[in-house]
Amino acid sequence: MFAYLAAVLPEGDRSLSSILEFSPGAMIWTFIAFFVALPVMWKFVYGPITTALEERDKKVEDAIAAAAVARKEAEAQMAQAKAELQKAQADGKRMVEEAMARAERQAAEAVRLADERAKQELQKARDTIAAEKRQALQEIKAMAVELTIAATGKLLRQEVDAQKNRPLVQQFVANADAGGR
Repeated sequence: MFAYLAAVLPEGDRSLSSILEFSPGAMIWTFIAFFVALPVMWKFVYGPITTALEERDKKVEDAIAAAAVARKEAEAQMAQAKAELQKAQADGKRMVEEAMARAERQAAEAVRLADERAKQELQKARDTIAAEKRQALQEIKAMAVELTIAATGKLLRQEVDAQKNRPLVQQFVANADAGGR
C-alpha cells in the first residue's frame, strides 16, 4: 500500500493530506471495483455469514424449546414423585395403623386366653379341693364309726362285733350328717 502511495503522490509532496483530496477518476474506479466485487462478496462472504447466523438463531430457538420441554417434563416428574411420596407416606401410615390394630387384637386375645387358663386352673383347684374334702370327710366318717364302735364296746364292757354293727353306725352317721346340713 505504501508503494501505491509512493507512486500516486508526486515526489515532492508526500504528506497524507493529499490522499484526502477529491479525485473524480479514482472515485469512478472505486465504484466500478466495488460493484464488480459486490456479487462475489455477496455469494462467498455475506451469504455464508447470513446462513450461519440463521442456523445459529435456529439452534438457539431449538435449544430454548428443548429447555422448555425439559422443564415441563421435570415438573411433571417432580409432581409424579411428590404423588408417589404422598402415596408411600399414606401406605406407611396405613401399615402402621394396621400393625397397631393387629397388636392390640393379639394382646386382647392373649389376655383372654390367660383369663380362660386362670379360670380353668381355678376350677381345677376347686375341684381338687372338693375331692380332697370329700375324701377327708369319708376318712373322718370312717374314723368316727371306728371310734363309736370302740367307745360303745368300752361302755358296755364287752366285745362288740364290729362287722355286725358297722352298717348301723354308718347309717346313724349318715343321718346325722344329713340332718346337720
